[in-house]
Amino acid sequence: MRSTVQMKGKSVTCVLTLLIATLISQAFAKIDPNTVVGLWLFEENGGDTATDSSGNGNDGKIVGPKKWVQGKFGRGLEFNGQDVYVEVESNDTLVLEELTMVGWANLKSSQGVRWQSIMMKGQNPRNYLLVVDRDSQKLQLSVTKGAPGAWGGVIGGPVITDEVWHHLAGVIGEDTGYVIYTDGIQVGQSAYVAPSLDADPSVLRIGDGSAGGHQIEGVLDEVALFNVPLETDDITTIMNEGLEAATGLGAAVYAKDKLAILWGQLRLIYRTNQ
Repeated sequence: MRSTVQMKGKSVTCVLTLLIATLISQAFAKIDPNTVVGLWLFEENGGDTATDSSGNGNDGKIVGPKKWVQGKFGRGLEFNGQDVYVEVESNDTLVLEELTMVGWANLKSSQGVRWQSIMMKGQNPRNYLLVVDRDSQKLQLSVTKGAPGAWGGVIGGPVITDEVWHHLAGVIGEDTGYVIYTDGIQVGQSAYVAPSLDADPSVLRIGDGSAGGHQIEGVLDEVALFNVPLETDDITTIMNEGLEAATGLGAAVYAKDKLAILWGQLRLIYRTNQ
């Protein structure tokens, strides 16, 4: 009898250990979730809204023919190069002097025809832009340096419109300068210049320019905006593990909700084994 009780006790201890380990892994994200301004995973598979999974309410309106396809992590949103984009209304959380933009992209060539904007806030002046350069088809990070028409930024790396998945990132920071990454590798850097905090038009768009004319042709997935300049290790973590695992945010239940679920499971196990 005593042996049976001991075995039950060991079983309960093992289960409790596993549940607690699960809780810890969910509660402690690798990247501070409070630095996430907007996180668009494109997992909706219907409707007119691109949900912001950061909890900041920066949901986007999906304009044009809507089609969800296989993404890099789950589903992705397909853009037709003509009239599909996601638009987020401007607010104070989106106006940034330091930031990081990230996203997965599988794009067709637009060489000599048009730029393809991953994310853009403002045409001229602009606060920030992560885009495929029209002529070189390489990644470009661009801002307005104060007055309209005064451009700043960096361009570099490999051609990224070859219809395979590439992870793209642009970082703006006073200490880091302007930095761009393709597939987790730093491919360009320039000195910091404070970007214009004005934006005209003021809206943020994903998959097109804020004033149009920068239409994406291909698929975007795992797009996010942070209010801090992330470091190289953070960029590679996001690329390898996905935004949900890296930040603890996403389409799944948040860690605080999981805490209540796990606590209920612990109480049930305890009562069952009394």
